[in-house]
Amino acid sequence: MTNGADNRNTACRCAESRNSARRWRLPPIVTPQELSVQTLFEAAAHHQGLAKVIGQLGRPGFWQQTLMLLNQMLPFDNGLVIFAENDCAPLVLAEFDRGFSDAPSPMPLYLSGLYLLDPFNQAMQDGLADGVYRMEEVAPDEFRQSDYFQNYFRSAIGEDELQLILNLAPGQRLAISLGASQRFETAHLGQMTLYAPWLLALLRQHWQQQNPTQEHDAQVTPVERALEHFGSDTLSARELEIARLVLRGNSSKAIAKRLAISQETVKVHRRNLYAKLGVSSQSELFSLFLQRLTQPQPQE
Repeated sequence: MTNGADNRNTACRCAESRNSARRWRLPPIVTPQELSVQTLFEAAAHHQGLAKVIGQLGRPGFWQQTLMLLNQMLPFDNGLVIFAENDCAPLVLAEFDRGFSDAPSPMPLYLSGLYLLDPFNQAMQDGLADGVYRMEEVAPDEFRQSDYFQNYFRSAIGEDELQLILNLAPGQRLAISLGASQRFETAHLGQMTLYAPWLLALLRQHWQQQNPTQEHDAQVTPVERALEHFGSDTLSARELEIARLVLRGNSSKAIAKRLAISQETVKVHRRNLYAKLGVSSQSELFSLFLQRLTQPQPQE
């Protein structure tokens, strides 16, 4: 009797083990043969695209060819290659847009000066090493709740952004921005990190070969001027500093940490600057700032 019961228990455990194995074994999406052929075709296309990029080194078509290659390797909706220099408006070297939206592009307004509210711009000026960065790594803690993100970033870039940063001379950088209407997955960041060494080498080599002779236009943009003068006739120096950080999407906690002061002090300054400017919220502050953009700014 005991042996029979033991046998039945053993049989049950074996059946459960088989069921468990069936439950957790993921069926292959494609057969090994199909996967091998698919991988081979993808690799061939990537190698062909890379050959085209190398063929454009030192030539005007290099940037566009690089964005096209990246779009083969990584799903994104819009791409931008930018030369950035401290205290200057960015210089756009190439654009790529899959045209997923029929709405008028807000990019001209972004490039005319709203880039100053972009977390990547601030992070690069603070000093980012060469490499790949996701928006969440550099953005203020309440960036997604900011009016800038809701009304401008989402239209110009999308829901998420990856950037490949290459530092050139001090204060000068090349950046490839990839925007997407959906958030990038960890695997996408891994892919870009994998491609980064040869991408950075190609970017640096191209920049050195191209050796542009024209000086970058260092003219102050309307937004830079507006940020400089916004509230300058009303607010104290500390209130001006906090107002600019609020406009960039920083919370009181983040501002306190950045300025090495208490959150309560930040809140007092925010209440005071709101009262002086006649606003009662961050949204009203942002709207007031946009109004100042359309007004003539004092000439230096």
